[in-house]
Amino acid sequence: MGKMDDTMNLDALKDLLNGVPDTDEFDLDSIIAEVEGRAPAAEPKQAPQPASEPPRPAPRRVEPQKQEAAAMPRAKEAQRARTVPQEETAPRRTAPKKRPVAQQEELPDLSAFTDEEDPRAARIAAREAKAAARREKAAAKAAVKAARRAAETEYDEQDDEAAAYEKTPSRSPRRAEKMTRKEAKAARIAAEQAEEEEDIELRDPAQAARSFKRRAQGLSARSTLVLLLTAAAAYISLAPGMEKLPLPTVLDISVNPLIGVGVLLLLQFIALFIGVDVFGMGFYSLFHGAPDRATLVSFAVLAALLHGASIIVFDNQAGVEIPYLAVSMLMLYAAMREERNRYAARARAYQAICSAEQPMAIYSHYDKEDDACRAAKGPLHAEDAFLTEMERPDSADRFAMIYVPIALAASIIFALLASVGRGEPVRFFWAFSAILSVSAPLGLLCAFGASYNNVSRRLLRSGAAIAGARQADLLRGTEEIVLTENDLFPAGSIALESLQNMGRISDDRILACAAALTDAAGLELGRVLTEATRERYGATLSARNVQMVEGGLAGEVGTSRVVLGTAALMVNMGMRIRAGQSGVHAYLVVNGELAGVLTLRYQPTKSTYQAMRLMRRMHMNAVLAVQDFNISPAMVESEFDLRRGFADQPAPDAAQRLTEPSYTEGGAPAAILTRDGAGPLVQVLRCADKLAGAVRSNLTLGAFAGICGMLIVFYLVSQNAVDALPVRNLLLYLLLWYAPVFLITQQTH
Repeated sequence: MGKMDDTMNLDALKDLLNGVPDTDEFDLDSIIAEVEGRAPAAEPKQAPQPASEPPRPAPRRVEPQKQEAAAMPRAKEAQRARTVPQEETAPRRTAPKKRPVAQQEELPDLSAFTDEEDPRAARIAAREAKAAARREKAAAKAAVKAARRAAETEYDEQDDEAAAYEKTPSRSPRRAEKMTRKEAKAARIAAEQAEEEEDIELRDPAQAARSFKRRAQGLSARSTLVLLLTAAAAYISLAPGMEKLPLPTVLDISVNPLIGVGVLLLLQFIALFIGVDVFGMGFYSLFHGAPDRATLVSFAVLAALLHGASIIVFDNQAGVEIPYLAVSMLMLYAAMREERNRYAARARAYQAICSAEQPMAIYSHYDKEDDACRAAKGPLHAEDAFLTEMERPDSADRFAMIYVPIALAASIIFALLASVGRGEPVRFFWAFSAILSVSAPLGLLCAFGASYNNVSRRLLRSGAAIAGARQADLLRGTEEIVLTENDLFPAGSIALESLQNMGRISDDRILACAAALTDAAGLELGRVLTEATRERYGATLSARNVQMVEGGLAGEVGTSRVVLGTAALMVNMGMRIRAGQSGVHAYLVVNGELAGVLTLRYQPTKSTYQAMRLMRRMHMNAVLAVQDFNISPAMVESEFDLRRGFADQPAPDAAQRLTEPSYTEGGAPAAILTRDGAGPLVQVLRCADKLAGAVRSNLTLGAFAGICGMLIVFYLVSQNAVDALPVRNLLLYLLLWYAPVFLITQQTH
């Protein structure tokens, strides 16, 4: 039996016998005791025991070998229970077994196995359950992160498809805002241009140049007559208040008011007849829904006439004795001079159009790929494109469409408050005339014409023209200028200084190969090298399969593979060159061997040098859209003595895109050029900057003077301050505010 005890598994036997019905004939505990070698005890008589404390059998010591044999199947059972679902491992409930008390006392206590082994198995199971829970939690977090990453990727793809050139706000909100603002401005300008084109009628350039020139000459002569009449009216108006100014008694308004006012009215009618076109145009533009600055002049003249007539009709009325007819005549003269300067400038612009068969256009182009507003040259994609820009409403006209209705409404309201609101309706004519006399200062009336005339006169000498102040403002808003090699180094500014032969081929062959590559690429350097080859009586060659590489050109000349480039390209190719050489050098490689070194001289012209220095003062940068591999930002900054970072050079593909005619297609030309080079181009941009700045400053000063004047005059009229509002004070007010405008206009010469 001892040997059998070592190998027999009592728990397995117990599990096997658990399925036997629980009856009195069969006792599992007795069988186990018999197997262990213990005789079953006889049933003693049942002794009475307290109900509160049932009898407990004494624990029996188990041998270590049997304990280990019993622990092994229990551990396996616990592991199997963790892998089996809970419903399958749950114990089945059976009816409690009824055994004799004596038998329970003598049978061994099998709970010792459970008491010693179950806590350990429970701890193992708990640890494994916690580990499984941690793994599930980590897997859930990974799944959430993957889903979030997939959603962000999908959002970025959708956003890129919706706006290809706009970045997501989470990455760069400032950049996205800047791009959105520029794109919105470009879209707004395009929408306004499309809306205005419906009402534009084009003119024949040659006929328009002649007619505008004649009209400018006529306005110049007529405005001179109006100025003389204005001086006479001012003398009659100011002489009664100044003892030193002699004046016949008949014309003295203080002595003979009827005759004096009548003479002033006569002078006003004569001046009105001379400038009837300007006077009528003011009402015409108002009735057509586009009031301009001449509208205020027309109303001021009408108010002065009514005021003069009211002085004659109504005796002893409150207000000044002398009407503001001299002031209204001065405003009419300013409006006529503005029209004269405007027609003269437009005549020069049409003359510039007729002077060239195929003029180049200057565009204010917004590049979506680089997010930059650039001034670029390009062909006129439509013959009538610049003529259409000439007929668009100007910046001063667009400003007047906002200011004039407000000024008219304010003048009428203030006049009613100062007259009818005070219970003196007759005072309305004086109040209305006084307020309107200062509502349109001379600086506002002459804000554009004189500056445009000065700029057009200067541009015509350079063979260029600007469409107007609005287009000048667009050019002023550009940040960069696209320059080509012909702009920087025009014909005659590149020369061959020397040739160093490495002994592979002859000098003529070196020049011919270099000339063939550069001439096939369309460079100005090709023309220079071709002329040098012919001067040496060498034969010209042709190149095939010419390609632009970074820092040079590559192609085939005859049966040879030829590469022409800079020192950086030679280093990349593994060629050994001499270091420390000064100047601009081009290295020629034939069939993988260095054949010669060309020393070139790029000499800036005077006009180009001045143009680049002018760009520096204007705080504008240059974008070098060049194909010549010798021209680089460092070379340009060194040759023209410019600050570092002034020039930028894009990749060869991007540079070619900037020089294509389709780059500016769809844009509106702001100016035209009849001459090539950086000098005329920068001159146009400089004049556009001056014109736009002068118009903006003049309109700002004029509007400020007009608003302040209306408020001051309204207060004085309300207080019936007759001594503070004579003709002399209003004339001084207009002339003083015109002084800064005159100085600003002189800067455009």
